[in-house]
Amino acid sequence: MMSDIEAPEAGIRALTQDWRLGAPGTGLAWLGETLVAAAGDGRLHFAEAGAQALNALDLHRGTIFAIAADPARQRVVTGGDDGRVCAATPDGSEEMLTRPGRWIEAVTVSRKGVVAVGIGKEVLVWREGTPSTFEVPTTAAALTFDQKGASLAVAHYGGVSLFDPAHPKRAPQRLVWKGSHIRVTFSPNGKFVVSVMSENALHGWRVKDAANMAMSGYPAKPRSLSWSADGRLLASSGADGAIIWSFAGRDGPMGTSAITLGKRGVQVTALTWHPGAPMLALGYRDGAVRLCRAEDGAMLPLLEPNGEPISHLSFSPAGASLAALSEQGRLARFALSAGGES
Repeated sequence: MMSDIEAPEAGIRALTQDWRLGAPGTGLAWLGETLVAAAGDGRLHFAEAGAQALNALDLHRGTIFAIAADPARQRVVTGGDDGRVCAATPDGSEEMLTRPGRWIEAVTVSRKGVVAVGIGKEVLVWREGTPSTFEVPTTAAALTFDQKGASLAVAHYGGVSLFDPAHPKRAPQRLVWKGSHIRVTFSPNGKFVVSVMSENALHGWRVKDAANMAMSGYPAKPRSLSWSADGRLLASSGADGAIIWSFAGRDGPMGTSAITLGKRGVQVTALTWHPGAPMLALGYRDGAVRLCRAEDGAMLPLLEPNGEPISHLSFSPAGASLAALSEQGRLARFALSAGGES
């Protein structure tokens, strides 16, 4: 169901805040309308709605590699190069796990608060109390739950493994494709899994029968993926516009061609669909941010180029705000208004 936000011209009010983290930006998350940004110096930065100043929390002894929102507990879960997994709120933090000498780069949380963390070939899953352990053939590069939290996808060399987090002893479903898989996402309806490959390509599978879907031809790695609000379109970065694949039919993108939105002659480095309206936010290698209307490709400038590549973009859960984070640590937040208010 679409919201009443009219995109893009009627929906944007202004750039409301613009901060510097003082270190490279490494991730974004939202807790309601509270924005959370992770940095390369181990600090988390919280910005409540309307706040002019960031609330910084010293968390990791080194870079924060991964951050995931846990809205069920109103916290974020992080992993860092200090071998620690932490849960944090604006009021403080607790250590969930420490593995000295290991880098924690893969963290995800289900809607119901189940936490999964990849450490080498191990995947630890906290449903309650002591975590369960799952094994994958090679290093777990990325993790994600489906929308129901009933399946956990783990990307690794040679494909993706699908685990049932409630049954640690149950054998996983293996989705096989040769090569290194470094990102992974479920379609909102859970029927498809798509991975990012190190060979500048996407690869997909239909879950019910593991049918393969190759999506290639990218000039760079499509590291940023996002599903449209209706779950029918998958947007990807890695080209001089957003590459959009249709998953509207039972065969996904098989037999179809991708379309491109937001072409500026500059590589798209981050993107995200609005959670309720047919709008796509795009961040570029030159630091520009644009809001693009899916219907006709019309674009509204939000940030002008400044030479700092945009590494992360994220709408708040209700779609009222958009955050942009650059590789160098510039954090910007935009307010959106419904129904054409200004």
